Amino acid sequence: MIVAIAVATNLTVPEIIAAKDYALAEAARPVFGTYGLIFTVGIAILATVSGVLANVFAVSRMTAMLTNMRLIPHSHFGMPGRVQQHMLVYTVVIAIALTLFFDLTRIAAMGVIFYITMDIVVHWGVMHRLRNDVGATLYIVSAALVIDMVVLGAFIFLKASDDIFVVVLTFAAMLFILGGEHFFLKGKDLSDT
Repeated sequence: MIVAIAVATNLTVPEIIAAKDYALAEAARPVFGTYGLIFTVGIAILATVSGVLANVFAVSRMTAMLTNMRLIPHSHFGMPGRVQQHMLVYTVVIAIALTLFFDLTRIAAMGVIFYITMDIVVHWGVMHRLRNDVGATLYIVSAALVIDMVVLGAFIFLKASDDIFVVVLTFAAMLFILGGEHFFLKGKDLSDT
């Protein structure tokens, strides 16, 4: 909120709209001049790089764990090293492919749809399969599920009116992943995972 207030007090609404993704850096210009703009852009670059690195390593660790639990497929493709290192390579390759084919707005929209859908599935699983095991309170999980569904529905409605391609592509990717997982896990005994 402090960042939003700082931007709103230094720029008019048309200036914020014109600045788009670099509104914070533009808001630093009236107060600190060109050096403020450069400093803000530099800090934003460092924050973005560190966030990307943290996410890449977190995803590679999580997917390595799922691979070791035999919940997702894995192939070495002739690479030496541990499974986590392979998953790190796969994560980076997927990220590079996404950035080559889509702009940041589309990538973020895909991420939002994937994440909120995953959150809904987790809430549903807790409600229907793990509620007693984890001591979940039904009305809290139900409220979170409803809120997630409302937010996802509103987001998809707005995004579909603006860019239907990214919505269709995201759901096609979800169906591909779901089908692949179904095929991979079919007939496997998962009782020890």
